[in-house]
Amino acid sequence: MKNILSQLSKHKKATAIICVIVIILCITGIYFTTRSSSKYSTSVSNGNSTAIKANDITITKDDIYYYLLENYGSNQVINDALNYICDKEITDQKAIDKKVNETKESYESYSKQSLADYIKSIGYTGTEEQYIKEMIEPDAKQQLLKEKYVEANFNKLVKQYKVKYLKIITVDTESQALKLIKSCTNEDNFNQIMSDNNGSDAGLVTTKSSTIDKNIIKKLDSFTKDGIYKKAIKTSDSKYAIIWTYNTNKKEKKSEIKEALTNISDLSTKANAYYFKKYNFDVYETQLKDEIKKESKDYFG
Repeated sequence: MKNILSQLSKHKKATAIICVIVIILCITGIYFTTRSSSKYSTSVSNGNSTAIKANDITITKDDIYYYLLENYGSNQVINDALNYICDKEITDQKAIDKKVNETKESYESYSKQSLADYIKSIGYTGTEEQYIKEMIEPDAKQQLLKEKYVEANFNKLVKQYKVKYLKIITVDTESQALKLIKSCTNEDNFNQIMSDNNGSDAGLVTTKSSTIDKNIIKKLDSFTKDGIYKKAIKTSDSKYAIIWTYNTNKKEKKSEIKEALTNISDLSTKANAYYFKKYNFDVYETQLKDEIKKESKDYFG
């Protein structure tokens, strides 16, 4: 893969950042601290030449380049690398168009205005078609890339995130919990007990489910069969949970589970690492590579 860093100065986001920097400089007089280029393996031509001069403050090309490199470089490289990979992996135009339309509709639903009016409201000066091509389509393709990763690694991810479907009743004492467990004979019976005791159907649960008590999360591997779990689980607030497990045949809920897995917060990092290794992703700017490693050491093979 080509060193994507060379594309940084051409990207419109970088241009926008420079404009913001200029405005800040002119209004507040804030200036860049001098950066030594000795720790970098890349540079810009005529780096010592003046790029901005305002209020007796001089900013060189190097000042701007290294500021962008340090503050935005890692995100830009990761994004450009993903766009490169998407162009190789995501080629179904119908799927792309569908995802683009879904994203457009979500923009309009959120902003309660047309996409054309929305992009004007955020200061975008191009056309709606340009915005879709430059902003929405790349994001749509990256989402499809994550979905492709989940499809290819479905069974592994289900096991890793311990996907379960649970109904949960919480009571004050262990003796009360054990009594209810013993009285439960079928799901209808459990549902009635759940209703009587203000329990809830938690639905799909994973190791990343933040609304489920941590002691229940620790026991996810124990819920292997549809039906009631025969032990009461002491929760982190010293109450006792009764668990009913259902939908243990994951194939029947594959579509729903795939969507849930795709939305897990750290799934993007895992998917990125998977494809970066496949495409031998590397960065030759040492300082920038170190910054990317802070996000995930798995990004480099």
